[in-house]
Amino acid sequence: MQNTEDLGHQTELGQSGAIGLRDIWQTLLDKAWLVVCVMLAAAALGVWQGARSPVIYQSKAVLYFDSGEIHVLNIQDIERKEKAGLDLLHSIANNLKSSIILRRVVRQNELTNHVYFTEGTNRVGEDAIVRHLAGAVDAKLRRATRLFDVTVELGDAKLTQIIGQSVLDEFLKQISEERVGAGTNAGHALLASESTIKARLLKAEHAVAEYRRTNNISLQDTSDILTVEFKALAEKLNEAKDEVRLLELEWGMSQKVGSSVEELLKLPMIARSPEVVALKEKLQVQESALSNLQLRYREKHPAMIQARNEMATIRAQFEEEIRRAPERLKLVREGALAKEKKLDGELKEQEKKLGNLSLLRIEYDRLQREAASERKLYDTVINRLREIDLTGGIEKKSEYKIIEPASLPTYPIRPNKRMILAYALVLGLAISVGLVWLLQQLDNSIKSVDHAERVFGLPVLGAIPKNKLITDGKGRLFITDDPQSLCAEAFRTLRAALGLLGRDEDWKVVLFTSAVPSEGKSFTGANYAVAHAQQGKKTLIIDLDLRKPSLSETFGVSGNQIGATDVMLGREPFEKAVQTTRFENLFLMTAGKMVPNPAELLAGPWAKQLIEEAAKRFDKVVLDNAPVNAVSDTLLICKEAQTICLVMHARRTPVRVVSRALEMLRRAGGKPSGVVLNFLPGSAGAGYYYYYSGNKYYGSKGVYGASSSKG
Repeated sequence: MQNTEDLGHQTELGQSGAIGLRDIWQTLLDKAWLVVCVMLAAAALGVWQGARSPVIYQSKAVLYFDSGEIHVLNIQDIERKEKAGLDLLHSIANNLKSSIILRRVVRQNELTNHVYFTEGTNRVGEDAIVRHLAGAVDAKLRRATRLFDVTVELGDAKLTQIIGQSVLDEFLKQISEERVGAGTNAGHALLASESTIKARLLKAEHAVAEYRRTNNISLQDTSDILTVEFKALAEKLNEAKDEVRLLELEWGMSQKVGSSVEELLKLPMIARSPEVVALKEKLQVQESALSNLQLRYREKHPAMIQARNEMATIRAQFEEEIRRAPERLKLVREGALAKEKKLDGELKEQEKKLGNLSLLRIEYDRLQREAASERKLYDTVINRLREIDLTGGIEKKSEYKIIEPASLPTYPIRPNKRMILAYALVLGLAISVGLVWLLQQLDNSIKSVDHAERVFGLPVLGAIPKNKLITDGKGRLFITDDPQSLCAEAFRTLRAALGLLGRDEDWKVVLFTSAVPSEGKSFTGANYAVAHAQQGKKTLIIDLDLRKPSLSETFGVSGNQIGATDVMLGREPFEKAVQTTRFENLFLMTAGKMVPNPAELLAGPWAKQLIEEAAKRFDKVVLDNAPVNAVSDTLLICKEAQTICLVMHARRTPVRVVSRALEMLRRAGGKPSGVVLNFLPGSAGAGYYYYYSGNKYYGSKGVYGASSSKG
């Protein structure tokens, strides 16, 4: 039962995906045709996309902005503020590609009649061309510079250059037009307002001085003193209120608890009171002393009696002190309430004084603010008048400079056919790998030797390569017909693997079976029997697949001769059922005549007697049996075999099917020795442990030392 659980666990591991990189790589090799097909399709799609994509040219110009020159008029309503800021630079970039500039470009170059936009039809509307240019023109600020890259992308190289240069020209024209007349009447406006502002300034300053003289107090010093005192009283009152709330809470809880010492001791204020803390420490010291005395004296010793009496006295004092704590708490609460009331009265008195002073202060601050505002405005007007006098007649230099005019593109930037093809190939590779991975997940069969050993926890005794001469599990006896083939070498490896299990005397009976039909069990058993006989040992192969016998056909004898059923039914002796074959030391016992109840026949003692008799007469007995999951015949005799080999079809038999067969064999008393991976494709690579002797290295036969050209 434990073996079954282990097997189930191993199976789950195999299915849940202990898929290593080597397995994925092997799957990619197996599905290389799929990867190639998908990538070719992706490449074709990329070529088609590159061929049908429109040709786009790009013209680029560079504009420089410098805000370091003298500003004649720097008033908020006339000039932009903070020109050197990052926000201004981004605004300039957006203005370069704005619809206003693009509309000027369309009108300047008469693009409504240009063949590129009309495409041979009637005149196109201005709005439509502006929308088209909005997607083709872009302006970006270079990082950490004052340079603007203006790009235009269109399908006409010459037109791309014309529009790129026109964007810069129209932008500079617009800036120049905005500046015309900016300071024409600024000087007259400032002179007209100077006298009015000066009169308001004198009036405001006179009002401040008169107010200070009338009240005859130092508002600032008195206000600061009262404010400090008010804040101190407010903080004390808040602390008193917090203390009262805490005392009321503790006192209320003590009233609910009553006289219970344990519950009263849970109240923080009672537990932290100095009297309670002192008695608690004294009680702990007495308990420690009592514990030390208990180690030296018995209970009735005078020292023990005295210590316990002292302990009881201290505990009684401790409990009495805790019961009196609520009364003390009440007195403390009443004192805190009185303190709170007193502080509240003092705070209100201070607040009244501060309020009277605040009324005077508010009016005084208002008058000062008015006077400061008038002074600032007056100083600004005087400074601007001086600037106009100093800079009159100076022509202002433009902040913008074209560093690189619009270039004439010599080759298109799109489509980048190489990049499209590269992207298509990468996409094709990703899709093909995804498909391979999906097929890997959907395929739950055993794919390699490593996979089988990892899933089932059993050794792979042999890996028989796929051969075109094998059809549906039936094929040649490669050991003699083609001794230098890979198949023949695989059966020799199987023979060696079974020989390493132990002494031949202890492992005489070898049983070959499979989970389902057409796995190649008879083909494997027959070739193994021939390989074992070639070692000079008497070998008997018995066809116990009584429902569908096939060994007679494999060895070229008649199936109607005396066989296993005749011996088990007692019709014929053992010797008459044993036939010689064309192979030295190899003998055959066919299934014999068909019986209506093969399961009942194998369940009786006759099958066991047949196997024991064969083991006495021969060095090795090979049993060919029916599939485990198809019928119960093999389960009835599996415990009579010392070696059980489960043959499975590589890359076809599902894992669960093989797992069930192994589980049933164990439940029937059999002990599977390992599995044989049959019909393993030559592309199994590293998973097929001796495929290193492939055709490319050792010749056409693929086996070390092979030189014959015989097929």
